[in-house]
Amino acid sequence: MLSLLRRITQEVTAAQSLQAALDIIVRRVRRAMRSEVCSIYLVDPNSQDYILMATRGLNADAAGKLSLKADEGLVSLVGRRAEPVNLEDAHVHPAFHYLSGTGEERYRSFLGVPIIHHRQVLGVLVVQHEERRRFDEGEEAFLITLSAQLAGVIAHAEATGAMMSLTPNSPPVGADFRYKGIAGSSGVAIGKAAVIFPPADLDVIPDRVPQSVEQEVEDFYQALEAVRGDIRKVSSRLSQHISSDEKALFDVYLKILDDNSLAAEIVSKIEEGNWAPGALRQVIKLHISFFE
Repeated sequence: MLSLLRRITQEVTAAQSLQAALDIIVRRVRRAMRSEVCSIYLVDPNSQDYILMATRGLNADAAGKLSLKADEGLVSLVGRRAEPVNLEDAHVHPAFHYLSGTGEERYRSFLGVPIIHHRQVLGVLVVQHEERRRFDEGEEAFLITLSAQLAGVIAHAEATGAMMSLTPNSPPVGADFRYKGIAGSSGVAIGKAAVIFPPADLDVIPDRVPQSVEQEVEDFYQALEAVRGDIRKVSSRLSQHISSDEKALFDVYLKILDDNSLAAEIVSKIEEGNWAPGALRQVIKLHISFFE
């Protein structure tokens, strides 16, 4: 089970978009748990409705179109409680609400777990069976673990504006972001804000069409020169503290940066229509796959 979780996590982390990550989850979970249905509902940031975003087993055409109100159905019950709901027969539960157009009327058993990031419910991961039965503790633990992984992917999509609104007819939202923090002490403090970025990770770099190919190429070469300067500074600063063999590593790094074929590959990807960070990711991931 651990190896399966690891493989799914790797696939989700490498997904090129939020929707791709959701599709991977529902497909892989349905197969792993041998369930007849796996679905993901996400909370729309504007309406707070639960939008059916991805599913295997229900009507695929309903994804992205159907939703439940914040106080409607078992999915919202999971969200309000912020804890799993495991039912042998969902239809007899007072909170059950049939979502027309999904084809879920024949499925009786229900297991829903909340997708939570920093105490905020971002959505609900659901599996269903046609037969009446309760899901066991192992299945529940498996789903909870996956929902934690999915929470990070969704939180990143929120932070980058990829899910400003999940409903197609919602009004446009401004470019400003609001982040809710947890107070460390009472009172008021005034100062400069600092954005703490996570560790560099190629897998989180999205593809993006550049406004100017020429500018992206220029920015890329400027970045190369900046890194060369950084490496030279570090090499000089540490030269008195490391061996000659260790110091030679910095020369290797510089030679890698001076490799015209690598730079040419990245420039080629930019000219094909990707911005510099996305082009860099494409080329580096390709070389990683060769070594693997």
